[in-house]
Amino acid sequence: MMVETSETSETSGSDPVGGGIAAVLWRPGVLVLVALVLVSTVLLPKVIDRLPELKDRPEYQLTRDAVEIIPSPPAWIPGEFVARATGSDSWPREGTSILEPDVLQRVSDSFAARPWVAEVRAVERRVPAGVVVRLVYRRPVAWIETAGSPVAVDVNGVRLPAEDLTGETATKFPVVRGVTSQPPSADASEWEDRGVVAAARLADELKSHWKPFDLSVIVVQRDRERVFLELLTQGGSRIVWGRPPGTRHPGELTVSQKIGRLTQFISHFDSLDPPGGPFEINIRHWREIIYRPLNSESARRLTLPVIR
Repeated sequence: MMVETSETSETSGSDPVGGGIAAVLWRPGVLVLVALVLVSTVLLPKVIDRLPELKDRPEYQLTRDAVEIIPSPPAWIPGEFVARATGSDSWPREGTSILEPDVLQRVSDSFAARPWVAEVRAVERRVPAGVVVRLVYRRPVAWIETAGSPVAVDVNGVRLPAEDLTGETATKFPVVRGVTSQPPSADASEWEDRGVVAAARLADELKSHWKPFDLSVIVVQRDRERVFLELLTQGGSRIVWGRPPGTRHPGELTVSQKIGRLTQFISHFDSLDPPGGPFEINIRHWREIIYRPLNSESARRLTLPVIR
């Protein structure tokens, strides 16, 4: 009885399973799905092969006219700035597709090589065939006098293309004297001289005060490894500025405090070159501005109490 029951169970259990799979496979919906899979496997690759390559189409080919620069080059950068970048060896060759994997890097390299570019922040692809280039520019702040021609630098002491600065643009930047080191031979190279960097930073701090204060020259002085700065006015007065901007030396006044003392002197005398001058004007003291005529070493030093 037990054997018979077991055989009956196996027989009755196998038929429904086999019949169930067959029933599922022969359903119309399943047959349609299987047919679609088979057809797509055979036909889809052939369809893809027949589709046109977008990167080969003319409207997807990058041209030099399809470049947008953000922000636009400032006034001191020459008008041919973009043409120089797009005409360089790094620029993608004519007819290159905007879809090529290395096209954005090549555009970036072309602009990064320009001396006026401090940083290429981003290059963005624009379909069908354009690029947006986001730049940070170098800004000239001073001319450094040398044994040869003056050298233009930015706030970090990086050499800039002097030949690009012409006309009124070339005359509005301060002149720096007292630098004895040799300038870097190539544009976009940093001048490794602490005096150059110190003077460049002071020129940048004073850019909005340079003309109102009638300033003319920044003079770099050295005491061993230390750098001190002076200012000369249009009338010949000499301003003892002291240590460079950003110094952490205890007791040294901040840039804003020193500018405040110059403003007070001008408010009191109407100029940094009052009658009886030119003067040496020392603005480094906490309680007073000390000044004396430059044409007499024995002249008594005069003081102007600082208004707090």
